[in-house]
Amino acid sequence: MVKGLLFKLDDVLSSEARLTVGLYHRVAYRLSKRPGGPSLRAALLALLISQEEGAPGTRAWNRLYHDVPEIPRILDYPDFMKLVRRTVPVGTLFQGFRELVQALQGIGVRTAVMAGPYCRLQENKVEALRVEDLFGAVVYTDFFCRDPRKAVSGAIQKLRRMWKPLKAGEIAYIADDPSGDIAAARAAGLHALRLRLPFTRHAGDEPQTDLERPEREFSNVRELIAALCRYYKIDPLTVLPGEWDYYLKPRPWRLMTRQAGRL
Repeated sequence: MVKGLLFKLDDVLSSEARLTVGLYHRVAYRLSKRPGGPSLRAALLALLISQEEGAPGTRAWNRLYHDVPEIPRILDYPDFMKLVRRTVPVGTLFQGFRELVQALQGIGVRTAVMAGPYCRLQENKVEALRVEDLFGAVVYTDFFCRDPRKAVSGAIQKLRRMWKPLKAGEIAYIADDPSGDIAAARAAGLHALRLRLPFTRHAGDEPQTDLERPEREFSNVRELIAALCRYYKIDPLTVLPGEWDYYLKPRPWRLMTRQAGRL
């Protein structure tokens, strides 16, 4: 019997792309409110173009700073990056997870979140999604460990110490990256399940070894949650909402830009 479930944050509990766009939106809004700053539309459009052209993360912020002339006039680059790091994005869990976790805790199943490399960016995601108020634990990987498999293995060991009464075979890790997440979980003796959503970072990654193959793979959130409900004998009607594709649509910023004046 699996008595503990560890969920990866990015692209399992929530869309990494949507969280990134939520951060873009908040930063653009804060810049637009500064005297002499760029318009909200100009800053947000520049960030979204950077993402479309494959320049996420630091490169997107660097491009924004140098491509929008109003920003260097009001902030130097270190202060600009401080503003980025201090900004909590707009974010939400995929539908059904909040209800599922509450139901799991009601029957004594432990839950935790694998939040990725320990840094301000990941802490802000955790804050935006309010997972600390919902899950029993949040674990981070070592920011300085450049091997994803070793980083995940280290975080799993932290969780094992927190869940000391549980054996490895009583814990399941639900993630999306076969070479990093799945391989690390299986090497540690955990059950490994994969959620492979379209338009996500690891959607096209195929297992290269037997260690990278999950026990089960799911192609959408509803399928995963329904399977967990069946396993734990939870009534799915208390967990599964009706509208499922809202948070999984590509380019979700089209919805968010309508909220520009309400943040």
